[in-house]
Amino acid sequence: MNDPIPTHLKTIFRVNEHETNATNLSGSIVCDCGCEYFTILHNENRQYDPSMSYSEQDGLKVVAICNNCRKKHLIFDEATQGYNGLVCGDLKTALASDLTDYICHKCGSTIFSISLNIEIEDKEQFIEECVNEYPDKFSPDDYVDAFDWIAINVCCKKCSKEVEWISLELS
Repeated sequence: MNDPIPTHLKTIFRVNEHETNATNLSGSIVCDCGCEYFTILHNENRQYDPSMSYSEQDGLKVVAICNNCRKKHLIFDEATQGYNGLVCGDLKTALASDLTDYICHKCGSTIFSISLNIEIEDKEQFIEECVNEYPDKFSPDDYVDAFDWIAINVCCKKCSKEVEWISLELS
């Protein structure tokens, strides 16, 4: 199956073929080195930290740092990815200094496995709305980067607590 995986996830997203179809992808994040565990940095306000300087104009950003090789992987940046970021561009990218560790509320650990569910933009609709109207800005293949929905789930390595963390509509 030739899955329409968003460009920034192509090398790290392992598709679960049993839960995936042409418009919905499901799978897990695996580092290039094969490691499945990460420290997660984010600016998601559900774990609001008063010492951080959040801006309403900052898009949600999630970065995973491999627990083995320490390579950083961008999981999601609302300012540049998904329909809102890629097509509308109405948010700014959060600064690295505005990101904070995701922490397990049960045991305090900061090491997690990550799974994603992504709803892909309809290619024909994307071509009609974006490519035909702005041919200098978009190509037909950009539809995979203009995905409509992302859900990020995490599982703590230490205590196995699973959390349905982020579910975000992007159009």
